[in-house]
Amino acid sequence: MKPINTEKKQIDLIKESICVYTKCMECRALFRDNKLCFASIEDFVDDKGRSCLFRLKEMCHGLYRNSNDATYKEKLYDVTVGYIFHEAMKLRENLYQLEYYAPGRDIPTHELTSVERKIVREIDVLVKKAEKRLKEGFKEIRILLKELVEQLKDLIRLYKDNYLLSRFIFENEKALIKIYGKKGFHMLLHDMYGNGKTTLLFRAAVSYLESEHYGIARLLFQRVSNLDRENMAALFLHMYSAAFHFYFKNMYTKSLSIAEKALSMDISIDRVDFYRNSLKKLTADLYKETKRKTKEREEVKNANI
Repeated sequence: MKPINTEKKQIDLIKESICVYTKCMECRALFRDNKLCFASIEDFVDDKGRSCLFRLKEMCHGLYRNSNDATYKEKLYDVTVGYIFHEAMKLRENLYQLEYYAPGRDIPTHELTSVERKIVREIDVLVKKAEKRLKEGFKEIRILLKELVEQLKDLIRLYKDNYLLSRFIFENEKALIKIYGKKGFHMLLHDMYGNGKTTLLFRAAVSYLESEHYGIARLLFQRVSNLDRENMAALFLHMYSAAFHFYFKNMYTKSLSIAEKALSMDISIDRVDFYRNSLKKLTADLYKETKRKTKEREEVKNANI
């Protein structure tokens, strides 16, 4: 298993890649509507480390460039991101020229000398070239971005055993569908997990459970149970999560009932001994709590007699 730090970095890289795609699409939409300004592109690309594309470039370099363990797909992704960054920086420079120097064309030429008019004409030529380069730059980046998101699918498949990935995909499903479409998204899940959405939900639920997010874990395990009635692991873990969820809600009687049902199941799953021991400790605490609550009610009742 790779170090946890690497697992987290892989997820951060995927997240930043989605951000790059989203920001670029926003800039392209503004450009088509003639509303793109230099300030609006700063979140997409800059040279100071504040933009998502700059961060993604640095992430790729850090993970892949000098790594002996990086696969060729990861190395290629690093190259593609680097190329997009440099093309986007050219685009950024052209946009800067248009925003801050194109207004110079509005200078009234009748007030200028012949030398000054020549300068204005030369600037006008340069501005037109910048406009052309800007248009061509967006076309080039569109092609590269399409290639990037295709390569991103390869990375997601490559990282399918990353324990954080299924949870990330579950939380970012809408963004991924926006990039790949519903069909493409479900094909990606099928490639990764075989059983597609059901396995994704189960793995995401396990991830939430391991982080002790019992409420959302029990809901996801319930969804898996509804989709696959024969999945006894999902049913057991649903009850396990629910027992702890209601325990922390101070609903001790309900928690105890669920915990006892879970313990009565004959189940064989990974870490089953851990789950059973946790439930046994929980039921012991619940017996104490229910006895304490019963005693308190009796004391209150006797005090009112």
